[in-house]
Parts: sequence; structure tokens; C-alpha cells
Amino acid sequence: MNKLTQISRRQLFTLATLMLLVPSLRFFVSSATDYAGRAVWLTAPLAALPMLLYIYFISDFMDCRRDGENIQELFLRCLGPGLGKAALVLSAAWLVLYSGFILRSGADRLIVTVYPDSSPGIFTLGLGLVCLAAALGNPRSIVRSAMLISPVLLGALLLIFAFSVSDLDSSNLLPITVDDALPVTLGSLAAVDVLVFGAYAVCFMEGMCPREPGRARQGSLWLLGMVLLMSLLCLPVVGMFGAELSSRLSLPFFIMVRNLMFFHTVERVEALVVMLWLFPDFLLVSVFLYAAQYSLRLSLGQDVSYRGERLTDMSRGRWLIWPTALAAMLISLLIGRDTLALEFWSKKLIPLINLFYAFIFIPSIYIVGKVKKTL
Repeated sequence: MNKLTQISRRQLFTLATLMLLVPSLRFFVSSATDYAGRAVWLTAPLAALPMLLYIYFISDFMDCRRDGENIQELFLRCLGPGLGKAALVLSAAWLVLYSGFILRSGADRLIVTVYPDSSPGIFTLGLGLVCLAAALGNPRSIVRSAMLISPVLLGALLLIFAFSVSDLDSSNLLPITVDDALPVTLGSLAAVDVLVFGAYAVCFMEGMCPREPGRARQGSLWLLGMVLLMSLLCLPVVGMFGAELSSRLSLPFFIMVRNLMFFHTVERVEALVVMLWLFPDFLLVSVFLYAAQYSLRLSLGQDVSYRGERLTDMSRGRWLIWPTALAAMLISLLIGRDTLALEFWSKKLIPLINLFYAFIFIPSIYIVGKVKKTL
């Protein structure tokens, strides 16, 4: 294992946590509330059972990798050079599309909350260039950035929750009856959509971790923490605004922060919170840009795993990061020209593609590998 790129599995799951915050705050609360109503805080716990099964599946898949390999190498081994390269290109396309969407949705968050009437292009291009710079460097630096910023972000979440307790209206959250069973089940699909994203997204960078037993156990503990975190995200929003209004808001969490008062004197801290949430966007886009060019280089037949003794062993073909980042920034400028279009991408198109990739694309490759006995 190359010491210049090696990370621990704890660091990997910390990265997964911060990446998962992006769809959690953008998509989960309003989408799940649209179905589950005031019982939305139960949707994430209900999603824990199917997600535990998925964690054990993806862990079994990743346990088949060799030292220094990501999930991309497993795609090649399962499908062979022909179909395997096609799968890598499709994966790269999905990673670039999602990166472009995150750049655009992050710009929309800044415009809605801090800089009204601004052009999204300024923010998408600015953040895109920063992510490009990160993806050009040592991939370990991205993970270490996650370790540095995670106490600040998670601490901010706990602080916001603590100060929102006094504004909660229990009638917006209770009572829960038997009639809520079906709505909560439907709403849990949104929770599954978010949780499964975090479960497979870090597999594109897992080659930096040593091959050690216990991945499923560690993944299960991470999942339980994420279920608790997502439930805590629902409680203050729905408890303050009620289910009907929460489901209609495009950025309910940040609008809730705007209405909070800290220490009875400090108001309007949403600008600071929004700026903090640029870091998860940065981490997600940087990881996906790096993983996309890694996939493309593998599809061209290059050995780009983390097994080399020097970081320069991975430098061949890194020029692909430039067209990859350019494509992501171009996508960010073309999609979601207005609020209605962006909402379609956020609540319909991107979640559906994400579910297809997680529950059909990856398992199909795994099944082929098992049938061919290449795993």
C-alpha cells in the first residue's frame, strides 16, 4: 500500500458522513415530509432495515477487492475488458452528471439564502475550479480535509438542534397513529435514496484503505449514526414549520436557521451556516471528479491503483481530470435554468438515477461476477 495515499476506514466513513449531508439537506427533509407528514422523523429508522442489507451486500462486494483497488477494478474483473470498460464509462458519466448537479444546487442555495438576484454561473465556476484543484492533488488530502471539517459541521448541527428545541411545537410532530404506517413507508424511500448514496459513493475511493476484516460491522455502525442524524434533521424543521409548509420549502433547513435566535441576541446566522455547507459540496464534487477520471483511465487500460511506491505512479493520464471537470461545470450551467427545472432534477431525475445505479447497476455487476466466479 502506498503510504502517500493510505487512509483508515474510520476516515473513509467520516468522508461518507459529510458527503451524505449534501443530499440530506437538499432533498431528504422536504421530499420525505411530502409523503410522511408529521411522522417524517420515523422514515430514517424505517429505512435502516433495507439499508443494513445493502451495507452487507456492498461490504461483501468490496471485500473481493485486492490491495489498492477501488470498486472500479471490481467492475472490470466481473464484466471483463469489454463490458467492464463500458461500465466504467457509464459510471464516470454518472459521477460527472452528479458533480454538475451539486455545483448547480449549491449555487442555488447561495442565491436563495445569501446573494439574491445573483448569477449561478459565478458560484458554479468558482466552486468547480476549487474542486478541480483538489482533484488534481493527492487524493488523501481530500479525505484529510473531511477529517478536519467534520467536527465543525457536526458541532454546528448539534448547536442548531439545541437552539431550535425551544421553538418546536409538539403538535407538529405528534400524535403518530396506525394510519401513518403507509405514509411513513413511502417517505422512507427518500431516506433509502440518501443513505444508499453514502454507502456506495465512498467505494470509489476505498482503494486507499488497507484490506481488513470488519467492514460490514463498521458500515452498520456508521449507518445507525446516519439514521439518528437524519432523524434529528427532520425534528427541528417539521417541529417549527409543520409538515405542510416543510414539504413545500426548497431549502427548509436553511430557512429554519434564518428564524433561529442564538443566546437571545444573535440572529440571521444563515449566511455563516450556508458558507459552512460549501465544504460538503466541495468534498463530494472533488471525490467524484477524481473518481470519474480514475474510471476513465482504467477504461483506457491504465493501471492506476494505489499500489505504487510513489505518488507519481498515478500521474499517467491525469490530464483527463481537465475535460472531466469542464464537463461538470458545463452541466452545472445548462441544467436547472429556473426553480421549477431545478426542482425536477433535485426531486425526480437525480434520485431515480441514484436508485437505479445503487440497486440495479452495481448488484447486476456483482451477480455477473459471482456467476462467472471472477470474485
